[in-house]
Amino acid sequence: MLEPSEDMVDVRGYQLRLSRAGRGQPLLILNDFIGPQTWRPFMDRLALTNDVILPQHPGFGAQALPEWLDNVSDLANFYLDFIDALGLAHVKLLGLGCGAWIAADLATRNPAEVDSLILCAPAGLYLKGVPQIDPFLMSEEEVVRSLFHDVALAESVIAEVMAPELEDARLQNYEVNARLTWQPRLHDPDLRKWLHRISLPTLIIGGAHDRLFPSPYGEEWRRLIPGSRLEVLADCGHSPQLEAPAAFTGLVDTFHSVERVTS
Repeated sequence: MLEPSEDMVDVRGYQLRLSRAGRGQPLLILNDFIGPQTWRPFMDRLALTNDVILPQHPGFGAQALPEWLDNVSDLANFYLDFIDALGLAHVKLLGLGCGAWIAADLATRNPAEVDSLILCAPAGLYLKGVPQIDPFLMSEEEVVRSLFHDVALAESVIAEVMAPELEDARLQNYEVNARLTWQPRLHDPDLRKWLHRISLPTLIIGGAHDRLFPSPYGEEWRRLIPGSRLEVLADCGHSPQLEAPAAFTGLVDTFHSVERVTS
């Protein structure tokens, strides 16, 4: 695994931790709120052809909880300031789970610095009548197991994230996650109203066995974002980037488009 550089960046007075490795087009990855929060092997693959930038969300990872953080839209606006603070341009924006929710919200503002949008197993929408698990009604171990189709991989991730030395950061992550997604549960009722405004080339990636956001969710995202494309990876749950890293990174690396969608 690569050893990415670790740095702090000042974003309008907030000190944010980030990891960075590789060279090429900036690839900004916004992590999920649940599951592994650190640099993962699939990011090594992406760093071969991209300048991969992985920030630690404000309030997560034992960072200070900012007074202004009330909802996911606050994070979307924050990452616009983050892009400005780093002086990034021609950004490929990749969001995972709740990070995809942030990315989609950000993209409704059609920032000039962002060239394309990739949403993996995105949170943020609600579909009535589609059965899904509720991570807030499960133990931490049950939540991690629910994210994977591969049982052995789930157990290895549990052993990693439940390490005693990570307990304080893990508990804070849970509290911030609850603050942002408890009610309404894992979605923003207003988000769907504005997804038509996204004019970025958009790729949606789902797992065929995602229990948190089953396949109808991917279809709904594709319907709501003009010109978007949906790819579903077999034998994957909510974390295809971990269960099928080669297929996942292949999709990310080959998704190149410079033309914005006109609706």
